[in-house]
Parts: sequence; C-alpha cells; structure tokens
Amino acid sequence: MELNKYSYWSDAIGNLYKAAYYLAKGLRQSAVDFLRRAEKKIGTELDPQLMKFLSRPEDYLKDYGCQNYWAEKILDQYKKIKNEG
Repeated sequence: MELNKYSYWSDAIGNLYKAAYYLAKGLRQSAVDFLRRAEKKIGTELDPQLMKFLSRPEDYLKDYGCQNYWAEKILDQYKKIKNEG
C-alpha cells in the first residue's frame, strides 16, 4: 500500500509506527499518545490485545522487556494493516 500524507487512513498507520518507535526508545507517554490517536482512526480493526493495553498501559509497561514486547505487538499491527491496504 502506498501511503498518502493527506490520507486519514495513512495518518493512522503512521501513528502506529510512531507508537512502536517511541515505545522501543523508552518514551512511554509519547507512544501511548500515538497509539490512542491511531485507535481513534482505526477503531475496530485494532488488535483486541492492544485495546486492552490502552485501557491501562501503566500495568503493561513495568520494565524494558515489556516495552519491547508491546513495541513489537504494535509493529505487527502496523505491518498487518499496511499490507491489507
């Protein structure tokens, strides 16, 4: 799928990528903010595990290993949605 910088859907996909990036860098709040922005646009297509994560992110981000796990989950969601196009 080609991303268009003026597309609402492309913006949501970009927000997923940014969320994964910031979470991997350790910037938890920025990552959660971008994931919430993506969730508003994507809605029901977002993985149920990520929806559960968004309900209480502080419970899931206890250490560096947890951050990397969730960054990978977000990146998987990004790839899935981008490929579905």
